[in-house]
Amino acid sequence: MGGQTALNVGIELANAGDLERRGVRVLGTPIDAVVKTEDREVFSEILKQIGETLALSYPARTVDEAKRAAAKIGYPVLVRAAFTLGGLGSGFAE
Repeated sequence: MGGQTALNVGIELANAGDLERRGVRVLGTPIDAVVKTEDREVFSEILKQIGETLALSYPARTVDEAKRAAAKIGYPVLVRAAFTLGGLGSGFAE
């Protein structure tokens, strides 16, 4: 298993204490770093704190909200669903 599914399962196992209880050591990116990058607002704030630039973005839950966000940003815009398997559902709007 890999991708988003593996991240979600790993986070849940860590939060439930199963990894620690069974002596499982996570190799690679620490769980807390994965959690921080999964939350766009938290990740955005971390980037600001270290002086990294960030693409302008707005959340939208409706088509009208998305149109207003696109008007603020300017076309073309990248439209991305919040939670998708394997990045499906993303696309450009010109």
